[in-house]
Amino acid sequence: MPVKNAVPLENMLPDAFSKTLLAGGLEVLETANPIRAHLFAAALREVVGYLLQEMAPDEELAEAPWFVLDGDRPTRKQRMTFAIQGGMSVSTVDELGVDAADMHKEMSTAIGELNKRTHVRPGTLLVDPGQIEAFADGVVDAVIEFRQIVADMRDAVAGAVVHNASAPVFGSFLQEANDMIDALSTHSFVEQVDVEEVRVVRIGAYEITYEAEGTVYVELNYGSSSDRARGEGATTTDSYPFKCKMMGSVDDLSDIHDVCDIEVDTASFYESPDED
Repeated sequence: MPVKNAVPLENMLPDAFSKTLLAGGLEVLETANPIRAHLFAAALREVVGYLLQEMAPDEELAEAPWFVLDGDRPTRKQRMTFAIQGGMSVSTVDELGVDAADMHKEMSTAIGELNKRTHVRPGTLLVDPGQIEAFADGVVDAVIEFRQIVADMRDAVAGAVVHNASAPVFGSFLQEANDMIDALSTHSFVEQVDVEEVRVVRIGAYEITYEAEGTVYVELNYGSSSDRARGEGATTTDSYPFKCKMMGSVDDLSDIHDVCDIEVDTASFYESPDED
């Protein structure tokens, strides 16, 4: 039985385990099992439960400033809240112009649909092939909606910090004397760093992990300063793509710090002028 958005959902899943759960659920739909639709819903509920656990581990969730344990373990709502906003306060979320309450409602609706269909009682069993197909499509769409809500929040955070990212990245290049750039000439200098894209990797209890990509503009000097003064050296400029990770505060989105894992792609420097 074809499920309309199964492939897009698979592409959204983060690892082999979650994809195996999806594949198992899809496989049971192809059988004559009389409760196949409900088993499929149960498999997809496990996918969501696993994703929530990965996005809101107990030890990190417990560190969130807003978290208060009520009972033996965190509630599903608390995990959903952390998955969306980590340790970010309501006021910080509001500054993004994001309606967190609406996100929570949409996520609860999506997960509630999965829960409803995993409980089989007389009169609730789906047996008609057309109903099963429509139901399976709806279940997949619900999980996609869950993933999209988290992605929307991360996009909102990334959009808020992109204009604040250039200065700390530039400072990091200046401080580290990046080996890949320094190896290109006798004296290499970073002139400018343009951050062109910022993605949120994770929103934790206290910090947000970002990935950034952009272009670094460099000045390459050959020979000593006295060599260049005599016209025996040379100075040129070039630019190269780079990517790095950055850490930021959940309380102040303008606070970007701890730039690390800087990678500068200098392959073009070594290419022959005749190469395309």
